[in-house]
Amino acid sequence: MTRKIALGSAPLQEAREPTIEDAADNNSGDRRPVADRVLALLDAVAGAGQPMAVKDIAEKLALPKPTAHRLIAMLEERGFLARPIDGRQVTVGPKLRTLALNTLRSSLAQTPSHARLRALSLELGETCNIGVLEGGDVVYLDRVEVEGWPLRLEFGVGSRVPLHCTAMGKLFLAFLPDLPRRRLLDCLPLPRMAAATLCDPALFRAELDSIASCGHSFDDEEYMPGVFCAAVPIRDGAGRMVAALAVQAPKVRLSRESVADRLPVLHRAASDMAHALGIDAAPAEPALSP
Repeated sequence: MTRKIALGSAPLQEAREPTIEDAADNNSGDRRPVADRVLALLDAVAGAGQPMAVKDIAEKLALPKPTAHRLIAMLEERGFLARPIDGRQVTVGPKLRTLALNTLRSSLAQTPSHARLRALSLELGETCNIGVLEGGDVVYLDRVEVEGWPLRLEFGVGSRVPLHCTAMGKLFLAFLPDLPRRRLLDCLPLPRMAAATLCDPALFRAELDSIASCGHSFDDEEYMPGVFCAAVPIRDGAGRMVAALAVQAPKVRLSRESVADRLPVLHRAASDMAHALGIDAAPAEPALSP
């Protein structure tokens, strides 16, 4: 709502913040509601998996370039979009990442996915987790801890763990598109968290290639001594990894040798999780040798 300011005999309109309608070119002949164009733009950028050029966004959405520039500038200002260092492309911004994370958390609380996670934990007899990539960490979205867990681990919903030494973290890195993965690895520190942490960049990249080929990853006492973890991807219908599903256990109960018969169970559960979360899941993968 604007407020008039009397100055002499001529009322002036107070300046106001630009709106979505201001950002859209309503004279372009595009009759789609402005909200539809904004949502389509956010969906395109979020679904691309890597930064997009403005001209590619305009072509994909059949938007005039001036309209695309104005909408993007407005969404940048509000934190829903951002530009990488070179400034020539557009990617997901912090507010959109937070919105996605909160949406997933809400979905987990309101769908059968938690019950499926609990059933998986009972079937495997071990603690199971769901996590997502957020910035440079993995964030736990849900966790069911098995009774009789002998190790006291301070993990819960919202906990963050590193990428380079956890099964879920390495899985996310392995399935990132090539360019974002190279950029992240170029600046990702590899601090030693435990005696088995892989800190050599060349060996670490080779392990990520192996994970991408076999479809699962392990944390073999790399983050915490005495703890073994295996993770598989939760994917959408296009095959993109949207979350990770992991089983975690003391090394005396779970190891590289004993986990093989658990991997098909994990993959089936990951497909079920995708359906429970309303994702058009890709078929469950067979277990392959690491």
